[in-house]
Amino acid sequence: MPDNRKPENIILIAALLSAVASFAVYLPSLGFEFVDLDDPSYVTGNPDIRGLDLKQAFTSVVVGTWVPVTFLSFTLDYAIWGLNPLGYHLTNSALHAANVFLVALLGARLAGTRGGFGARGLFLIALSAGLLFGLHPLRVESVVWISERKDVLNAFFFLLGILSYLGYAKHKKASSYILALVFFVLSLLSKPMTVTMPLVLLILDFYPFDRFRKEGWTRPVIEKLPFFMLSLATGLITVWSQSKAMVTVQELVFSGRLHVAERGYLFYIYKTLAPMDLAPLYPRNFQTGLNLHFAAYALALLAITALAVYLRRRSGVFIAVWAYFAVTLLPVIGFLQVGMQAAADRYTYIPGMGLAVLAAAGAGWAAGKNRSAFAPVLASVVAASALLSFTTLGQAGVWKDSLSLWSHQVRLFPDYAYGYVNRGAVYLAKGMYEDAIKDLDKSVSLHPSFINEIYFNRGVALVNAGRLDKGIADLTVLVDSDPESKAVYKARGTAYALAGRYVDALKDFQKAIALDPSDPSAHIDLGKVYMHLGNFERSYASMRKALELGDTSASRYISDLEARGAGQR
Repeated sequence: MPDNRKPENIILIAALLSAVASFAVYLPSLGFEFVDLDDPSYVTGNPDIRGLDLKQAFTSVVVGTWVPVTFLSFTLDYAIWGLNPLGYHLTNSALHAANVFLVALLGARLAGTRGGFGARGLFLIALSAGLLFGLHPLRVESVVWISERKDVLNAFFFLLGILSYLGYAKHKKASSYILALVFFVLSLLSKPMTVTMPLVLLILDFYPFDRFRKEGWTRPVIEKLPFFMLSLATGLITVWSQSKAMVTVQELVFSGRLHVAERGYLFYIYKTLAPMDLAPLYPRNFQTGLNLHFAAYALALLAITALAVYLRRRSGVFIAVWAYFAVTLLPVIGFLQVGMQAAADRYTYIPGMGLAVLAAAGAGWAAGKNRSAFAPVLASVVAASALLSFTTLGQAGVWKDSLSLWSHQVRLFPDYAYGYVNRGAVYLAKGMYEDAIKDLDKSVSLHPSFINEIYFNRGVALVNAGRLDKGIADLTVLVDSDPESKAVYKARGTAYALAGRYVDALKDFQKAIALDPSDPSAHIDLGKVYMHLGNFERSYASMRKALELGDTSASRYISDLEARGAGQR
């Protein structure tokens, strides 16, 4: 590879190679299914994506998150693919490949601002940055999980915004600044993860552009004010939309949140270096607060920071990358705790870019010191990429369907109830009732107070397995704890009917209809009970109501009842 070729062409070739390799690794995911983790809320059970409605897209909050651009991307997918998961996986994989291309381009352009690498070095930096980012197993959750479209879409606009800002920082073009602002808005509307982008831009001003020394602090900071204002507005909307899912101060005090955050930074570094035993959900099942672990985590983070500051004598890249990693993780590190997880692979999608670029810069530097080092460094990058690809293929298989997903969770955390709850629900949906009962029994033993979902699914599984009395007992527990649940009354009414307790079934179906008069299936169930009780007139009236509500399956019952003389008066 002669160095007299245009470096930009060489960079583009390297970026394209890394993007193609990353897309190829995710080709098996095109045959994967939807999973029962958020996919029903975003896609399969979301009627709002089945037609273009901008007002709906910009006012809907899905799973506690306001993501209108992601919402619109699912609307477009539905218009093309319907509910065929292949199309949704294809879009996710294509967006990830585009992000890999942009990361490779960004790594080379950042290195180019400091000079001294040459065409060979820039080629290695672009190729390494793209491959190390794109093929890493920590990317799997963001790419293969359809609901995490928001990750890859958010990152796509974030990277375009950063690249636009590079153009502004170098040439001071107003058009580049406006583009950076527009892409920032689109990124926030895809997922609020990038609220820290103004701080990222200030880090770039520090290194590699050295703007604070050359221009002072005033101009770079004032330029970021529109970005900060957008971040503040998005942050307030996010806190509002996720308020119900947030862990309260009483549940997790500040020292506990600080403990989770410290542990989280080190956890993500560890998983980047040793991406093994990656899980759909990492439980917060450790002791938090001011303890020995807290002190050890704090010392480790101080040591990393001190090392980055010390290495600034050689280059500002170390402190810049460490600051980027710390800053981009801030929204999800645990200070504002949402949900039960202590960490998540998907949270590393944007922070992981900095670590990949740093490693790539090291490869470019090593090759630049000695022309004969190019081939062995390139071979090392290819070998590392092959190892990452192999691991990524295995991790992607975890997400092929819901059963694989939750079986993997149970294998990694056999003493945590959540995996059993969800796998039990999958077994129930597949009609594997005994397996469902076994998993749900296990979850009850691990988490006796977590009754709602466990007892409902176990009750339904017991009823379908023929254990009517035990199933009715579980469902009765739920009726007592949540007397306003239509689903529970319908399920227990069905169990009573199967047990021949038609009067009890009648009361439950009547209660279900009182809670939701527009449910046609409840009217059909009620009509069947009246039929068993010999009250054909009331059965006929219930079936007619179901038909009026749009359930055409009521027609055959109506015909039978009319043959018995019902509805003639």
